Amino acid sequence: MPKTLYRPENTILLTQLRRARETSGFTQVDLSDAIGKSQTFVSDVERGVRRLDTVELWEICRAMGLDLTAFVSEFQAAIESSRSSKPKKAKSTGLPRRRK
Repeated sequence: MPKTLYRPENTILLTQLRRARETSGFTQVDLSDAIGKSQTFVSDVERGVRRLDTVELWEICRAMGLDLTAFVSEFQAAIESSRSSKPKKAKSTGLPRRRK
């Protein structure tokens, strides 16, 4: 299993975080001031260079006026939606392919 930084679910989370920040009207600097971290911290999180722990995610949500539970529910729904929209692989019959 690949590290979480390289999984598609992480891309969904990063997109959701950035969208939430922008929708809330925050710049990276505004958010960094609100959570007491550097702008580089916010940038690193949004670019996927740095992982968040649960407390940091809670602080970010709280600073933007978001409910953590609602944020996580939206994240879960986005993951489930992305998984159901992927085409399924054809099952192998075990027989060689026919040439046309």
